[in-house]
Amino acid sequence: AESPFVQSFTWKTADLDGGQVMNLGRSFVSAVRVYGVLPNFTRATFAVYTTFWSFFVGGSSWDEYLYTAKGSQVGLLQQNDYEELGLSESSALVFDNKVPTMPLTRLRPSATFNSLAGFEENRWSGTQPFVVSVPTFIRMSRGAFPDMENVPMKSLIIRTKAGLTGSEYAELKERILRTTSSLPGFYSLDEVVESQQQIEDVSKVIEFGFICITLLAMVICSFSLITAMYANYFEHAKEIATLRALGYGSRGLFNVTFAESGCILLPASLLGIVAGWTVAITQSAQNGYFADLPSPMIFPWQTIIVVLVLTV
Repeated sequence: AESPFVQSFTWKTADLDGGQVMNLGRSFVSAVRVYGVLPNFTRATFAVYTTFWSFFVGGSSWDEYLYTAKGSQVGLLQQNDYEELGLSESSALVFDNKVPTMPLTRLRPSATFNSLAGFEENRWSGTQPFVVSVPTFIRMSRGAFPDMENVPMKSLIIRTKAGLTGSEYAELKERILRTTSSLPGFYSLDEVVESQQQIEDVSKVIEFGFICITLLAMVICSFSLITAMYANYFEHAKEIATLRALGYGSRGLFNVTFAESGCILLPASLLGIVAGWTVAITQSAQNGYFADLPSPMIFPWQTIIVVLVLTV
């Protein structure tokens, strides 16, 4: 918190594994992992990786709302669990930590989501997260964690300030590793910057590969094109000879042939671009649906320019 390189930080608790949520009639049951988060959770995570399905409360952000008087009785529920339990906007649910001597905790969903930044689970995970405030987490633990000092922390999320130099980032990383090395237990450091750099490197390799494939395809297609043009030339040999006899120059004949080729190749190239872009949009939407992650579309200007230049 005192580091000049840190913009904000937050953390989430370890999960109450083994719990389950039920509708009030207890006819539908879904296993969940209950997590507690701080009221600044969204400010320290990347909101682009959070996709909500519906909100049942208004006003402040979802993490701050959990720390209001009404928010102590609600939690965030995954959309699949919400549908599986047959809940509605005004429905309540109960949490069972599977301790026979402990009473059930009655709660209400404040929102439903598909994915949350800072959590590994997505809509396809077997056991989904149920997110509440830390005080509600303590209450739901039913004595397992009597106060804040006993609440276990699973992840510490640190958001750095924008514009850090390489040396500043390395210094911050070294401080974190030095601090964790002095603590008991095992800790790992996951860096978003490193992951983004790996993605950029892979994207550059893929882009270069597509350009090479495009060049190879254009070279192969050129043989077919040259063959078709020669066949067309010999097919119209009489017409060309007649035009030459009438005084039509070589440049004029070349312009006619070039215009004819352009009328064939340019629409074909544009149709290929449209078809490829349509397939790319469909594939991107499918990947985003299954991964629950943003899948940005990047128009391949370099490849398009290469195709148009070679077409001419």
